[in-house]
Amino acid sequence: MNSPAPQGIVIVGGGLAAVRTAQMLRSLGCAEPIAMFSEESVAPYDRPPLSKDFLTGTIDEGRLALLTASAIDELGLNIHLNSRATRLDRARRSLEFADGRTLRYGKLVIATGARARRLPGLGGSPRIHYLRSADNARALAAALETARRIVVVGSGFIGLEVASSARELGIDVEVVAADGGPMIGVVGKVLSDWLTALHAANSVPITSAIAVTGVEETPSSVVLHTRDGAARSADLVLVGAGISRELHWLAVAGLEVHDGLVCDRQGRTADPHIFGAGDIACVHDEFGCQPIGHWTAAADSARRAAHAIMDVADHDADEDGFFWTEQHGHRLQFVGSAALDADATVISGSLDSGKFVAELHSSGQLTGVFGSNSPREFLKSRLSFGRTAQC
Repeated sequence: MNSPAPQGIVIVGGGLAAVRTAQMLRSLGCAEPIAMFSEESVAPYDRPPLSKDFLTGTIDEGRLALLTASAIDELGLNIHLNSRATRLDRARRSLEFADGRTLRYGKLVIATGARARRLPGLGGSPRIHYLRSADNARALAAALETARRIVVVGSGFIGLEVASSARELGIDVEVVAADGGPMIGVVGKVLSDWLTALHAANSVPITSAIAVTGVEETPSSVVLHTRDGAARSADLVLVGAGISRELHWLAVAGLEVHDGLVCDRQGRTADPHIFGAGDIACVHDEFGCQPIGHWTAAADSARRAAHAIMDVADHDADEDGFFWTEQHGHRLQFVGSAALDADATVISGSLDSGKFVAELHSSGQLTGVFGSNSPREFLKSRLSFGRTAQC
C-alpha cells in the first residue's frame, strides 16, 4: 500500500530512543502524524531490567512497558509491530518492509538499535543464549529455571548482570572473556580488578584474556572449549560479547555508515529528511567517531534529534557518559571515561566496604567518576565533574 505523497514523521524502531523521540516531538509542539514501525511483536519496552529483575522474577513483563495504552493515545502515536524495514528509497522518500508494504515519509528517524553480536564458532544450539530482546529474555528465564550451572562468555554489562542474576537464583556461574578484565575498557584496570573481586566474593570466578574456540553439545549439557585447551561443561551458555548494528540497508540507500549510522551531534544525517537516534547512530565530530551507547545516551540522542527535526535550539545539557549497572546487590554508577591505566582515587568510603566513590585520572586530568552503593555522594561528584569538564 503506497501513500500518495511524503507525509508525517516515521520512526523506524521500537525501543527507548524511538519512544523518547516521539515524546519529545509532541512536547515541542509537533502536530504532524507520527508513526512508529517496530520489528518486534510487543509494544515498546525497557531493556535494562531484562538481565536483572526480569530474570530473577522480581518484575513481570507487564512492568517493562515504556508506554501505557493511554499514553500512546495521548501522543497520537500509531505503532506498527512485526514491521521490519528492509529498503530505503531516499529519492522517493519511501520505506519498504519485509512483508512487501511500502510507505512514504516526510521526515524519517532511524532508531533501530542494535543486536547481540554473534560469536563465530558458536552454532545454533538451543543451549546457547543471547540477550537483547524480550524474546531472548523469556527463553533465558525459562532455561534458568532448571539450570544448575551456566557459563557466561563476555564480561561487559550484559554478561556480568546475568552472572549476578543467575547467582541470585542459586545457579553455579563462571565467566570467561577475551578482554583483559570485566568492563576494563570502560572503567580502567583498577576498578576492573575490583569488579573481579566483587564477583569472586559472590562465587562467580572470572577468567579473562581467554578466547572461545568452539562448542559441542551432549544430550545433557553444552561444552565450551577455550584457547587454553580447557573444556567447560554447563547446562547453558550465555554470550554477552557486545553488539552489532544492521547497517547494510542504510548503506545501500547511500547513507554514510561507520560504527553506526553517521550523524552529527543533533542526529542529522547527510540527508536533510533523515535523522538517527539511539544505539544505531554514531556521532562524528572533532573527537572522532563516538557510537551512542547506554540508556541515558540513547534518551539524550532522541531529545537532540527531535529538536533538530523541529528546528528548535536544544539548551539542555549534553550527555556526560553516565551509565549504571547492578551486580550482586551493588548499584554501580559511572560518568565520564577511563583509560586502561587510569589512576583511581577513592574520595568517599572504601573499596573493601563496597560503598565508595572514586575519581579516575589520566595524565593528571580528571576523566571520570565511579560510585558503588553511594548514590548521594556520586551525584555530588557527578555535578562537580560536569563543572570541571566545562572549564
